[in-house]
Amino acid sequence: MERYLPVLEGYGIPHEVLVVADGSDGTEDVARRFEDRGVRCLRYPSKLGRGGAILEGFRHATLSLVAYADADGSVPPEDLRTLLNIGLEKHLCVIASRRVDPSVVVVPESQWRRFVGWVWHALVRASLNVRVADAQCGLKVFPHEVVDLILNRLTVTNRAFEVGMLYHVVQGGYPVLEVPVRYRHDSRTRMPIATAVPVMLLTLVGMSMANRVRHRGALPLGAMERLNTILRSV
Repeated sequence: MERYLPVLEGYGIPHEVLVVADGSDGTEDVARRFEDRGVRCLRYPSKLGRGGAILEGFRHATLSLVAYADADGSVPPEDLRTLLNIGLEKHLCVIASRRVDPSVVVVPESQWRRFVGWVWHALVRASLNVRVADAQCGLKVFPHEVVDLILNRLTVTNRAFEVGMLYHVVQGGYPVLEVPVRYRHDSRTRMPIATAVPVMLLTLVGMSMANRVRHRGALPLGAMERLNTILRSV
C-alpha cells in the first residue's frame, strides 16, 4: 500500500484499491489503515485460491482499467506506473514479465524455479498456443471489457489460473503486451512446487482437452466446472 498508492494518486483521476483477504494473517487490519485513501477490503471466511481471490477482485472492480498485483511487492512501483501508462494510453492488456529481458531482473528466482517455469511455459505454448514468455508474474493490467470476458469464460481458479485467463483473452482477440520489469524475488514467497506443479499440469491437460473438444463444437456441458471442482480438492 505504501509503495503503490502514491503511483495511483499521482494520476489525479478516480482510483480504487480492492484487497482480497481470505486468511487470518492480519491483511484486513493493514487494509483498514488505508481506507481514507480509497482502499477497500473484501473479506472471505474460507480460502479462495489464487485465481479465486483475483476473480473476486475483478467482480467488484468498477473502473475502466483493472490491474492486480501480488501483495509481496516484487515489482517496483515505477514498473507499475509503466504498465498503467501503457494500459491507459493504448487500451491494451499489459502483463509484467521476468523473461522478456532477464537482465533487468534485480533478484531472480532460483535456477530450479526458473527451469520449472521454462518447462511450464513451453508446455503452455505447445498445448494452448498461448505465446507469452511469462504468464505467472503477479502484475497485470486489463481494460474492463477484458475483465468481463474473463469472468464469463474462466472456471479454473488454482495456480494455473493465469494461463487459462490469458488463453481466453487471446481467443477473444485481444493483444497481450509483455513488459520487462525489475522483479525482486522474495524468498519467503509460498509456492510449493512439489504439490502445485502436478495440479497445474493436470489442469493444463484438462484445459487442452476441453478446448480441443470445444473447437469441434461438442464440449460436454459443465466439463471444465467439474474438472475445476476436482482439482480444488487435490
